[in-house]
Amino acid sequence: MTTPAAADGPVAPAVWYRASAECPTGPEFLGKIADSATRARLAQAGDHIEFVVTLVTGNGETVGRLERQTQGGTVAIRELRDATCVQVADALALSLGLALDPARSGSEAPPAQPTPANEPAAAAAPESRLPSAPLSPPPVAAPEAPLVAPMRQTDGPRASAARRGFAFGVDAGVLTGLATQTMFRGSAFVDMARATSQLSWRFAFVGARGESPTPLGSVGRWLLAGRGELCPWRWGGAAWGLSPCAAFELGATSASVAGQSDHALWATPGVALRASVAVSRALRLEVAAGALLPLVRGQVFYGAQQLYEDEIIALNAELGISFGQL
Repeated sequence: MTTPAAADGPVAPAVWYRASAECPTGPEFLGKIADSATRARLAQAGDHIEFVVTLVTGNGETVGRLERQTQGGTVAIRELRDATCVQVADALALSLGLALDPARSGSEAPPAQPTPANEPAAAAAPESRLPSAPLSPPPVAAPEAPLVAPMRQTDGPRASAARRGFAFGVDAGVLTGLATQTMFRGSAFVDMARATSQLSWRFAFVGARGESPTPLGSVGRWLLAGRGELCPWRWGGAAWGLSPCAAFELGATSASVAGQSDHALWATPGVALRASVAVSRALRLEVAAGALLPLVRGQVFYGAQQLYEDEIIALNAELGISFGQL
């Protein structure tokens, strides 16, 4: 086995780079550092590793870590989180560049050291592609002074906007319980969420229409309402997700028969379960089912004769499509 020889000049610090498939490759990451060809290089088998860069995506966010192996064997860690891997990679590349620049970081990076004969060489590939899974921190000693001045990725309006997602969409389906036959139901909606939280909101405009045959003629029924949803959890990853939601609808409903019509308040809480699948980064398909409990149970009369009464619980199911990033 050979060890890195002390060449004619200082050896560039070795960087072990690990990243998920969605993130930049090792050469792309080092290319973000000014004068990277002489200031840092990807680690090879047998190298003394001085920096470890890890980028892992999962659950709509990227976690990045920059670790520095010190002479005392301790590890200095800096962790960043953001919605996109490119932004985290840019920030870690800036931190690594400052750590490699003594004039700006305040301390010179230690030169590469050969692996002692009585210690096994650190076998490290030039880069390692990781699955999109949560990152577990390695057991380390107490960190030394930060590599660079602390920086919060969420500070400032531009970083906050990057962590907030919006999506717009439409869905169509059926509604039962307001007529003796299944009603058509559709909605247009906007979804909002934050990358750092599983909580999401939906605001929609809902409409439904159907008919109920009766001995005195067909009863036409329609519904117009606004709908709000709060979804506190989301299971899954970037490719798919499943969310339970609490909902409330407020609007009006109407019934008409033989040229006569009447209107009533539509106010109902409800629950829903929604599953979504990502077709592309900005396009999602979804399917949802739910139940509504009207606070006012409608009764349809013709004169003094009752034709029918709404069910206690109304059920709905929809298929939809949305555009945007959450």
